[in-house]
Amino acid sequence: MKIRPEILDHWPEVRARLPAGFDLEATARLRGAFTRVREIKNAETLLRLALAYGGLGMSLRETCAWAEAGGIARLSDPSLLERLCKAAPWLGDIMAALIAEQAKVPAGRFAGYRLRVLDGTSICHPGADRTTWRLHVGYDLATAQVDQLELTDIHGAENLQRLTYAPGDIVLADRYYARPRDLRPVIDAGADFIVRTGWNSLRLLQT
Repeated sequence: MKIRPEILDHWPEVRARLPAGFDLEATARLRGAFTRVREIKNAETLLRLALAYGGLGMSLRETCAWAEAGGIARLSDPSLLERLCKAAPWLGDIMAALIAEQAKVPAGRFAGYRLRVLDGTSICHPGADRTTWRLHVGYDLATAQVDQLELTDIHGAENLQRLTYAPGDIVLADRYYARPRDLRPVIDAGADFIVRTGWNSLRLLQT
């Protein structure tokens, strides 16, 4: 079992980066993530547990041990799992609010161009032997911030059509995205792309 006590010191920094004006307590109760005070005393504690479990690679048991050692909460593994499952919509609201806040930041540009990276990652349900969900992420290199997210099931293929584009955008992607039907929406939007390509991924013409 690996417990990471050093993360207890960083919560004030994390708390300061939450969306301005986002009421953790009210939204958690509205979403049914936090309905009664028992092992977990408030919505902020629930969020800390979710971040510890989801972001730091600790198991349910390790998260419970970490929380008890830090005086944050005292609860069992099944109880924590139940609370986290109920909190999923609320955690999604927090993420949506963060992205909406980031979207207000003026797009950064290099020599007049906005560089964006697109990639996807597979997420597996505990015990699954194959992909359960796929997370598609758009990243603005100039502002160093995620600017678009989409979560799909296993049938949601990785493609450039999952982002929206504007003139002046340059999209960076690996060779999996080098397919004519995916590149066309980028061109139609007045944007450009830089992708790796295999020898038989698409037909190359010179005009």
